[in-house]
Amino acid sequence: MTNTFLSVSGAGLQMPRRRTRTITAAGAAAILLLGACDTGKLLEITDPDKATPASLETRQALDVVRAGAIGDFAVGYHGSSASEGQITYSGLLADEFTLAETFPTRQEIDQRAMQSDNSSLAANFRDIQRGRASASFAAGQYATLDPNNASRAEMLNLAGFAAVLLGENWCSGVPFSEISSSGATIFGSPQTTAEIFTVAVGKFDSALTIATAAGTSGVAHANSAKIGKGRALLNLGNAAAAAAAVAGVPTTFNYSIFASANTARQNSGTYAWQYLSRRWTVSDKEGANGLPYRSDSDPRVPFVRGTGGLAVGFDATTALYLQLKYPDRSSSTPLAQGIEARLIEAEAALKAGNTTDFLIGLNAARSAVGQPALSAAALPATASSQLDLLFKERAYDLWLTSHRLGDLRRLIRQYGRPANTVFPTGEYFKGGQFGPDVNLLIPLDERNNPNFTECLDRNA
Repeated sequence: MTNTFLSVSGAGLQMPRRRTRTITAAGAAAILLLGACDTGKLLEITDPDKATPASLETRQALDVVRAGAIGDFAVGYHGSSASEGQITYSGLLADEFTLAETFPTRQEIDQRAMQSDNSSLAANFRDIQRGRASASFAAGQYATLDPNNASRAEMLNLAGFAAVLLGENWCSGVPFSEISSSGATIFGSPQTTAEIFTVAVGKFDSALTIATAAGTSGVAHANSAKIGKGRALLNLGNAAAAAAAVAGVPTTFNYSIFASANTARQNSGTYAWQYLSRRWTVSDKEGANGLPYRSDSDPRVPFVRGTGGLAVGFDATTALYLQLKYPDRSSSTPLAQGIEARLIEAEAALKAGNTTDFLIGLNAARSAVGQPALSAAALPATASSQLDLLFKERAYDLWLTSHRLGDLRRLIRQYGRPANTVFPTGEYFKGGQFGPDVNLLIPLDERNNPNFTECLDRNA
């Protein structure tokens, strides 16, 4: 069992941090298995804190189930001191982070040349899948025991965002297995990338219905659902519907997953793996196509050159540039932001040829983070350059929130950009060349699922 110390915030919703003993359904099943081992009953102790599947199936246990789901999602999303998280690995494969260590499994990710037996990928995939399954299980428990509770919408949102992350970051063919009330695994079948985003839309639609019916207590979860749905629809190539989905979300809205210094599991992995382990550095023009994150000195991409023990990475060679967006173990991580709603509206306007509303959307997002407005005179003349501007604004506004890899893939899939003009390419600084990968590879471990063989394809 772990002591979970997390809070989730959004406009109109600020939950106090509290110390809670939690366990997921899978963990409860593991405890039962341990209890089945009879060693002569040398000790017979009744543990009042022991959670069993049956004990989680009461209305009084819903807070425990919810806290466990939030904790699992946090580890999958922003990681921990022991788990890298989706933000880190998607940033490493894209152009946000560059490797500063020696581990070959992580170099495969940064170099875009992954193998299916990559143990780092296996752990990363398990973490986000565990977060998705835990949230889905929690939503089911609320549906049975307290269906009108706004927290049911929150759990559906987390399951939806986990699906979005799997669709954006991993290759086509991700299976969605579930956890039964007894803790058993119900194996899922591979789904295409489009099917994954469609599943996410369904989760967000359900969340929005429940959150709206809940009234004031559901406002933050309704806004989160709108942003999540807009993000999923954008990935499906339906920008107009995505813009309609996010209409009315306040630009100042923010729903964050909080971390804590309480335990290693609760630490922000985005902080820990840079500051404590020195594994990667903030990129700058990586592989020719990468954005100038450092050179631009844009305040939305805060960083500092490391000194002393943080001057170079784990490899004792690579200069360490430390991100300042998450400066300590307890740094919260945005999951759903109002600025993303404005960026979605801007993209829909650009696709419709409406450059006036395109600038309005970009400038609304820029204003929310203290950036000066872009003038109409500064708008690039060509459609291609305007698209470059949009995706650069998205990259800076949404930096290190696991959006960039999905955006690079969309530039290929939806806008026809060749992969070698989008992803880092050419000579790799640790030797050899960048490979062709444009997504994370589902690891060999998933073949324990009898329904799964390998990725359906490695396309964007």
